[in-house]
Amino acid sequence: MPTHCLISFGSNLGDRDAVVAHAAQLVDRSGIVAPTRQCPPAPQGRSRLEPQTGLRTSRLFETPPIGGPGGQSPFLNAVAAFATEASAADVLDVLQQTEQELGRKRENRWGARSIDLDVVLHGHLCGDAPAGRRGLIGGRGPLGSPKSLVVPHPRYTARKFVVVPACDVAADYRDPRFGWTLADLATHLEAGSPSMALTGGDESLRRTICDRLAAEHSVQIIDADALSTTPAPGADTWDRTQPWVSPTVPRALREQTTAPESFEPTESISLPRLIARIERTTAATRWPAPHQIWPSGWRWPEYRLEVDDLDWAVGEMASALDSMCCEARPITDDGQWWQT
Repeated sequence: MPTHCLISFGSNLGDRDAVVAHAAQLVDRSGIVAPTRQCPPAPQGRSRLEPQTGLRTSRLFETPPIGGPGGQSPFLNAVAAFATEASAADVLDVLQQTEQELGRKRENRWGARSIDLDVVLHGHLCGDAPAGRRGLIGGRGPLGSPKSLVVPHPRYTARKFVVVPACDVAADYRDPRFGWTLADLATHLEAGSPSMALTGGDESLRRTICDRLAAEHSVQIIDADALSTTPAPGADTWDRTQPWVSPTVPRALREQTTAPESFEPTESISLPRLIARIERTTAATRWPAPHQIWPSGWRWPEYRLEVDDLDWAVGEMASALDSMCCEARPITDDGQWWQT
Protein backbone atom coordinates (compact mmCIF):
# COMPACT_ATOMS: atom_id res chain seq x y z
CA MET A 1 0.00 0.00 0.00
CA PRO A 2 1.28 3.48 -0.78
CA THR A 3 2.35 5.91 1.90
CA HIS A 4 2.87 9.64 1.76
CA CYS A 5 6.24 11.22 1.05
CA LEU A 6 7.47 14.80 1.21
CA ILE A 7 10.57 16.01 -0.64
CA SER A 8 12.21 19.43 -0.97
CA PHE A 9 13.80 21.30 -3.88
CA GLY A 10 16.36 24.09 -3.83
CA SER A 11 18.54 25.90 -6.39
CA ASN A 12 20.59 29.10 -6.56
CA LEU A 13 22.96 28.47 -9.47
CA GLY A 14 22.35 28.92 -13.18
CA ASP A 15 18.81 29.02 -14.57
CA ARG A 16 17.11 28.26 -11.25
CA ASP A 17 13.55 28.10 -12.61
CA ALA A 18 14.46 25.71 -15.41
CA VAL A 19 16.58 23.45 -13.17
CA VAL A 20 13.94 23.11 -10.44
CA ALA A 21 11.22 22.51 -13.03
CA HIS A 22 13.33 19.83 -14.73
CA ALA A 23 13.95 18.16 -11.36
CA ALA A 24 10.22 17.99 -10.65
CA GLN A 25 9.58 16.53 -14.10
CA LEU A 26 12.23 13.84 -13.61
CA VAL A 27 10.82 12.87 -10.20
CA ASP A 28 7.31 12.74 -11.63
CA ARG A 29 8.45 10.40 -14.43
CA SER A 30 10.71 8.25 -12.24
CA GLY A 31 8.12 5.68 -11.20
CA ILE A 32 8.16 6.49 -7.46
CA VAL A 33 4.98 8.59 -7.63
CA ALA A 34 2.07 6.19 -7.11
CA PRO A 35 -1.23 6.40 -8.98
CA THR A 36 -4.31 7.50 -7.08
CA ARG A 37 -5.16 4.98 -4.37
CA GLN A 38 -6.76 5.03 -0.93
CA CYS A 39 -4.54 4.16 2.03
CA PRO A 40 -6.04 2.47 5.09
CA PRO A 41 -6.79 4.69 8.10
CA ALA A 42 -3.69 5.78 10.00
CA PRO A 43 -3.23 5.07 13.72
CA GLN A 44 -5.04 7.44 16.08
CA GLY A 45 -3.44 10.86 16.21
CA ARG A 46 -1.59 10.53 12.89
CA SER A 47 -2.37 11.96 9.51
CA ARG A 48 -4.19 9.90 6.93
CA LEU A 49 -3.17 9.98 3.29
CA GLU A 50 -6.12 11.16 1.25
CA PRO A 51 -6.33 10.06 -2.38
CA GLN A 52 -4.39 12.54 -4.48
CA THR A 53 -3.21 12.50 -8.05
CA GLY A 54 0.45 12.53 -8.98
CA LEU A 55 3.08 14.97 -7.81
CA ARG A 56 1.62 17.87 -5.81
CA THR A 57 3.98 20.82 -5.65
CA SER A 58 3.98 24.00 -3.59
CA ARG A 59 4.39 27.46 -4.99
CA LEU A 60 7.96 28.49 -5.75
CA PHE A 61 9.50 30.57 -2.96
CA GLU A 62 12.58 32.79 -3.06
CA THR A 63 14.70 32.78 0.09
CA PRO A 64 18.03 34.38 1.02
CA PRO A 65 21.14 32.17 1.16
CA ILE A 66 21.85 30.96 4.71
CA GLY A 67 25.41 30.34 5.93
CA GLY A 68 28.14 29.25 3.53
CA PRO A 69 30.36 31.51 1.42
CA GLY A 70 29.31 35.10 0.84
CA GLY A 71 28.07 36.53 -2.43
CA GLN A 72 25.55 33.78 -3.17
CA SER A 73 22.36 34.38 -5.13
CA PRO A 74 18.94 33.85 -3.52
CA PHE A 75 17.52 30.33 -3.55
CA LEU A 76 14.39 29.06 -5.20
CA ASN A 77 12.70 26.57 -2.89
CA ALA A 78 9.68 24.31 -3.17
CA VAL A 79 8.37 21.03 -1.81
CA ALA A 80 6.42 18.17 -3.35
CA ALA A 81 4.06 15.67 -1.74
CA PHE A 82 3.05 12.38 -3.29
CA ALA A 83 1.88 8.88 -2.53
CA THR A 84 4.49 6.19 -3.09
CA GLU A 85 5.06 2.48 -2.77
CA ALA A 86 8.82 3.04 -2.94
CA SER A 87 10.93 2.75 0.20
CA ALA A 88 12.60 5.83 1.64
CA ALA A 89 15.95 4.52 0.36
CA ASP A 90 14.52 4.09 -3.17
CA VAL A 91 13.18 7.65 -3.10
CA LEU A 92 16.65 8.84 -2.06
CA ASP A 93 18.19 6.94 -4.99
CA VAL A 94 15.87 8.74 -7.43
CA LEU A 95 16.66 12.14 -5.91
CA GLN A 96 20.41 11.59 -6.04
CA GLN A 97 20.24 10.32 -9.62
CA THR A 98 18.24 13.44 -10.49
CA GLU A 99 20.85 15.66 -8.84
CA GLN A 100 23.62 13.96 -10.80
CA GLU A 101 21.74 14.31 -14.08
CA LEU A 102 21.27 18.01 -13.41
CA GLY A 103 24.94 18.59 -12.58
CA ARG A 104 24.91 18.75 -8.77
CA LYS A 105 28.40 18.94 -7.27
CA ARG A 106 28.70 18.42 -3.50
CA GLU A 107 31.29 20.90 -2.29
CA ASN A 108 30.64 23.47 0.48
CA ARG A 109 27.82 22.83 2.93
CA TRP A 110 25.32 25.71 2.69
CA GLY A 111 27.16 26.68 -0.50
CA ALA A 112 25.68 27.53 -3.88
CA ARG A 113 24.24 24.59 -5.78
CA SER A 114 22.45 23.97 -9.04
CA ILE A 115 19.98 21.60 -7.39
CA ASP A 116 19.44 20.21 -3.90
CA LEU A 117 16.84 17.49 -3.27
CA ASP A 118 16.03 15.99 0.15
CA VAL A 119 13.64 13.42 1.59
CA VAL A 120 11.82 15.27 4.38
CA LEU A 121 9.14 12.80 5.52
CA HIS A 122 8.27 9.25 4.48
CA GLY A 123 4.97 8.12 5.99
CA HIS A 124 5.20 7.46 9.71
CA LEU A 125 8.77 6.20 9.44
CA CYS A 126 11.01 7.18 12.35
CA GLY A 127 13.42 5.57 14.78
CA ASP A 128 11.12 4.75 17.69
CA ALA A 129 10.63 1.06 16.89
CA PRO A 130 13.34 -1.51 16.08
CA ALA A 131 11.35 -2.66 13.07
CA GLY A 132 11.68 0.79 11.54
CA ARG A 133 15.42 1.24 11.89
CA ARG A 134 16.37 -0.42 8.64
CA GLY A 135 14.16 2.06 6.84
CA LEU A 136 15.15 4.94 9.08
CA ILE A 137 18.77 4.78 8.06
CA GLY A 138 18.61 3.05 4.74
CA GLY A 139 20.76 4.69 2.09
CA ARG A 140 23.06 2.96 -0.34
CA GLY A 141 26.32 4.01 1.30
CA PRO A 142 28.02 4.03 4.72
CA LEU A 143 26.09 5.79 7.46
CA GLY A 144 27.06 9.43 7.56
CA SER A 145 28.00 9.53 3.89
CA PRO A 146 26.06 11.68 1.37
CA LYS A 147 24.31 8.50 0.26
CA SER A 148 22.94 7.63 3.69
CA LEU A 149 19.41 8.53 4.71
CA VAL A 150 17.75 9.60 7.94
CA VAL A 151 14.01 10.33 8.01
CA PRO A 152 12.33 12.47 9.11
CA HIS A 153 15.05 14.81 7.94
CA PRO A 154 16.97 15.58 11.16
CA ARG A 155 17.17 19.35 10.56
CA TYR A 156 14.10 20.28 8.51
CA THR A 157 12.29 21.60 11.62
CA ALA A 158 14.58 24.66 11.62
CA ARG A 159 14.17 25.36 7.91
CA LYS A 160 11.43 27.86 7.28
CA PHE A 161 12.23 27.55 3.57
CA VAL A 162 10.95 23.95 3.80
CA VAL A 163 8.19 24.23 6.41
CA VAL A 164 6.39 27.21 4.85
CA PRO A 165 6.20 25.77 1.29
CA ALA A 166 5.16 22.40 2.77
CA CYS A 167 2.00 24.01 4.12
CA ASP A 168 0.84 24.56 0.53
CA VAL A 169 0.50 20.82 -0.13
CA ALA A 170 0.99 18.93 3.15
CA ALA A 171 -0.22 21.15 5.99
CA ASP A 172 -1.91 18.16 7.64
CA TYR A 173 1.09 15.80 7.47
CA ARG A 174 2.31 14.97 10.98
CA ASP A 175 5.88 14.49 12.11
CA PRO A 176 5.76 10.98 13.63
CA ARG A 177 8.25 11.88 16.36
CA PHE A 178 6.37 14.66 18.16
CA GLY A 179 2.92 14.44 16.57
CA TRP A 180 2.51 18.01 15.30
CA THR A 181 1.24 18.84 11.84
CA LEU A 182 3.41 20.89 9.52
CA ALA A 183 0.88 23.71 9.87
CA ASP A 184 1.39 23.54 13.66
CA LEU A 185 5.16 23.68 13.19
CA ALA A 186 4.97 26.69 10.86
CA THR A 187 2.76 28.57 13.34
CA HIS A 188 5.10 27.63 16.18
CA LEU A 189 8.20 28.97 14.39
CA GLU A 190 6.41 32.28 13.76
CA ALA A 191 5.19 32.63 17.35
CA GLY A 192 8.55 33.37 18.98
CA SER A 193 12.13 34.37 18.29
CA PRO A 194 14.53 31.74 16.84
CA SER A 195 15.70 29.66 19.78
CA MET A 196 17.09 26.27 20.77
CA ALA A 197 17.51 24.44 24.07
CA LEU A 198 20.33 21.91 23.97
CA THR A 199 20.17 18.34 25.22
CA GLY A 200 22.58 15.43 24.88
CA GLY A 201 26.34 15.43 25.30
CA ASP A 202 27.48 16.72 28.68
CA GLU A 203 26.95 20.06 30.39
CA SER A 204 30.46 21.29 29.54
CA LEU A 205 29.94 20.63 25.82
CA ARG A 206 26.53 22.31 25.79
CA ARG A 207 27.87 25.39 27.55
CA THR A 208 30.87 25.56 25.21
CA ILE A 209 28.55 25.57 22.20
CA CYS A 210 26.39 28.27 23.76
CA ASP A 211 29.45 30.41 24.60
CA ARG A 212 30.76 30.14 21.05
CA LEU A 213 27.38 31.01 19.53
CA ALA A 214 27.33 34.12 21.74
CA ALA A 215 30.93 35.14 20.98
CA GLU A 216 30.97 34.36 17.25
CA HIS A 217 27.35 34.98 16.19
CA SER A 218 25.93 37.35 18.87
CA VAL A 219 23.33 34.81 19.99
CA GLN A 220 21.88 35.41 23.46
CA ILE A 221 22.39 32.75 26.14
CA ILE A 222 19.66 32.07 28.65
CA ASP A 223 19.09 29.26 31.11
CA ALA A 224 15.64 28.17 29.94
CA ASP A 225 15.15 25.82 32.88
CA ALA A 226 15.91 28.58 35.40
CA LEU A 227 13.70 31.06 33.54
CA SER A 228 10.78 28.63 33.73
CA THR A 229 10.65 29.15 37.52
CA THR A 230 8.46 31.72 39.23
CA PRO A 231 9.61 34.41 39.56
CA ALA A 232 11.93 34.11 36.56
CA PRO A 233 15.31 35.61 37.52
CA GLY A 234 16.79 37.83 34.82
CA ALA A 235 13.85 37.52 32.42
CA ASP A 236 13.72 41.29 31.89
CA THR A 237 17.33 41.45 30.66
CA TRP A 238 16.75 39.47 27.47
CA ASP A 239 15.63 40.81 24.11
CA ARG A 240 12.67 38.62 23.20
CA THR A 241 12.95 39.55 19.52
CA GLN A 242 16.48 38.18 19.08
CA PRO A 243 17.77 34.59 18.73
CA TRP A 244 18.74 32.74 21.89
CA VAL A 245 20.17 29.40 22.94
CA SER A 246 20.03 27.55 26.25
CA PRO A 247 22.27 24.81 27.68
CA THR A 248 19.21 23.39 29.47
CA VAL A 249 15.74 22.16 28.46
CA PRO A 250 12.86 23.59 30.50
CA ARG A 251 11.32 21.17 32.96
CA ALA A 252 7.90 21.72 31.38
CA LEU A 253 9.17 20.12 28.16
CA ARG A 254 11.12 17.34 29.86
CA GLU A 255 8.00 16.30 31.71
CA GLN A 256 5.68 16.54 28.70
CA THR A 257 5.37 12.88 27.66
CA THR A 258 2.06 12.99 25.79
CA ALA A 259 1.01 15.19 22.93
CA PRO A 260 -1.42 17.97 23.94
CA GLU A 261 -5.04 17.58 22.86
CA SER A 262 -4.79 20.74 20.79
CA PHE A 263 -1.87 22.79 19.53
CA GLU A 264 -1.43 26.26 21.01
CA PRO A 265 1.57 28.36 19.95
CA THR A 266 3.45 29.98 22.81
CA GLU A 267 5.72 33.02 22.94
CA SER A 268 7.12 32.25 26.41
CA ILE A 269 10.76 33.30 26.58
CA SER A 270 11.57 30.10 28.49
CA LEU A 271 10.17 27.78 25.81
CA PRO A 272 12.44 27.36 22.78
CA ARG A 273 11.19 26.93 19.26
CA LEU A 274 13.26 23.71 19.04
CA ILE A 275 15.07 21.24 21.24
CA ALA A 276 18.54 20.68 19.75
CA ARG A 277 19.67 17.11 20.41
CA ILE A 278 23.46 16.92 20.10
CA GLU A 279 25.58 13.77 20.10
CA ARG A 280 29.12 12.75 19.33
CA THR A 281 29.42 9.92 16.82
CA THR A 282 31.63 6.87 16.58
CA ALA A 283 33.89 5.76 13.74
CA ALA A 284 31.88 2.55 13.43
CA THR A 285 28.41 4.04 12.99
CA ARG A 286 29.07 7.64 11.93
CA TRP A 287 25.64 8.56 13.31
CA PRO A 288 24.24 8.28 16.81
CA ALA A 289 21.97 5.27 17.23
CA PRO A 290 18.27 5.83 16.41
CA HIS A 291 17.23 5.61 20.07
CA GLN A 292 19.64 8.49 20.78
CA ILE A 293 18.41 10.55 17.85
CA TRP A 294 14.74 10.39 18.74
CA PRO A 295 14.07 8.88 22.16
CA SER A 296 10.37 8.36 22.79
CA GLY A 297 8.57 10.57 25.28
CA TRP A 298 9.11 14.27 24.56
CA ARG A 299 6.51 15.98 22.42
CA TRP A 300 8.32 19.06 21.17
CA PRO A 301 9.95 19.77 17.77
CA GLU A 302 13.57 18.63 17.64
CA TYR A 303 16.68 19.38 15.63
CA ARG A 304 19.41 16.71 15.58
CA LEU A 305 23.09 17.49 15.14
CA GLU A 306 26.33 15.52 15.42
CA VAL A 307 29.07 17.57 17.10
CA ASP A 308 32.39 15.81 16.44
CA ASP A 309 33.63 18.85 14.52
CA LEU A 310 32.80 21.66 16.92
CA ASP A 311 33.59 24.46 14.45
CA TRP A 312 31.18 22.92 11.94
CA ALA A 313 28.50 22.28 14.59
CA VAL A 314 28.57 25.88 15.88
CA GLY A 315 28.26 27.23 12.33
CA GLU A 316 25.45 24.79 11.59
CA MET A 317 23.47 25.87 14.64
CA ALA A 318 23.97 29.54 13.80
CA SER A 319 22.65 28.84 10.29
CA ALA A 320 19.70 26.94 11.76
CA LEU A 321 18.76 29.95 13.91
CA ASP A 322 18.95 32.15 10.81
CA SER A 323 16.83 29.63 8.88
CA MET A 324 14.02 29.87 11.44
CA CYS A 325 13.42 33.53 10.63
CA CYS A 326 14.45 33.84 6.98
CA GLU A 327 11.94 35.41 4.60
CA ALA A 328 10.21 32.91 2.31
CA ARG A 329 8.59 34.96 -0.46
CA PRO A 330 6.25 33.20 -2.92
CA ILE A 331 7.03 34.09 -6.54
CA THR A 332 4.39 31.94 -8.27
CA ASP A 333 0.63 31.87 -7.72
CA ASP A 334 0.36 28.08 -7.63
CA GLY A 335 2.31 24.84 -7.95
CA GLN A 336 2.04 24.48 -11.72
CA TRP A 337 5.50 25.97 -12.43
CA TRP A 338 7.01 22.64 -13.56
CA GLN A 339 4.25 21.48 -15.88
CA THR A 340 4.62 22.13 -19.60
